[in-house]
Amino acid sequence: MKAKYFNKSKEEKVFFSTLKERVHQKLEHKNVAYGDARFWFKGLFWTLICYFSYSLLFSDFITKIEFWILYVVFQLSGLLIGFSFGHDASHNTAFKNKKANAVLHFLSFLTVGIDPLLWGLRHIRSHHLYANVEGSDIDIDKNPFLRLSPTHPWQPKHRYQAYYAPFVYMFTLLHSVFMSDWVYLFSKEYHWMKRGISIAGLFFRFFLYKVCYFSLVLVLPIVFSGFSWGFVLLTFLTASAFTSLVFIIMLVGTHFFDGADYPQPEGEFLEHTWAVHQLHTSCDWDANKSWARFLSGGSNCHAAHHLFPNICHTNYSEINAVIEETTREFRQPYHHKTLFEMMFSHFKHLNKMGKPQTNNF
Repeated sequence: MKAKYFNKSKEEKVFFSTLKERVHQKLEHKNVAYGDARFWFKGLFWTLICYFSYSLLFSDFITKIEFWILYVVFQLSGLLIGFSFGHDASHNTAFKNKKANAVLHFLSFLTVGIDPLLWGLRHIRSHHLYANVEGSDIDIDKNPFLRLSPTHPWQPKHRYQAYYAPFVYMFTLLHSVFMSDWVYLFSKEYHWMKRGISIAGLFFRFFLYKVCYFSLVLVLPIVFSGFSWGFVLLTFLTASAFTSLVFIIMLVGTHFFDGADYPQPEGEFLEHTWAVHQLHTSCDWDANKSWARFLSGGSNCHAAHHLFPNICHTNYSEINAVIEETTREFRQPYHHKTLFEMMFSHFKHLNKMGKPQTNNF
């Protein structure tokens, strides 16, 4: 990882101090750092849906199509547990106790397949600090299929990436389960990400998690569902592809959209302060819609999450207007779109990155 320094602009610092003061006034007298009743209701709702649908997989009377539908519901609701519980737990905003957050984080990722500890480390130590900065934000590392940033080298196949991207996105979760996690665990390139973490503990948790995950999503259904292993495996693969698309739809456009910044430092310094950097690189979608927050675990309020990661996501609905008003007052960017507009903007971005004249920085 290449360490960077943020700009120390006084004007931008005044903006963020004003924003923080207004947000704290808005949330005064509320316990905002930990999960409230809304947080627990939502997470437990998806947990109930997830494991109830899972239990029905072992019924004697269901058909193959019913098994497939129930499995998809199990996978999708499991993903939403990760959004509702796991994301907050990774930021220690579910419980006051860090160990309790770690347990919830582990359990809420069980049906997703991505190792929760490794994901949490790269999410907080890399992405939240240096969003969209090549060489510092792991989430925009070069990949062999898509050119997502102008800092990535162009190849002729990228001309068509806006057309084949959905097929790539169908394999995102499976790629993380079977490849990315193992690279993050074993590669010395990511040693910086794991500093301060017991290596023995990291390996133990990793393999315990993978055993629990594969037992839950494959072994138990194969052994006890009454359907052939081939059908269960096919169901797992297709459900993972469908779930992966939903995951991508809700998240990919929050940083990879037409108009997003991909800052590169001049020397050791980035152009903006940390807070303004987050605004230049993030996009909200339907931030004022309760259904969107319910499904996404607050990930649709991306500016609020990046600026205030230590506030539980169920409070974002109360501070979105404050962020919009304050950014307008200080003439700072605030990107907000509907879900459809964000996805359209994402594919517009893919199309732009697919053109050879979009030069590297």
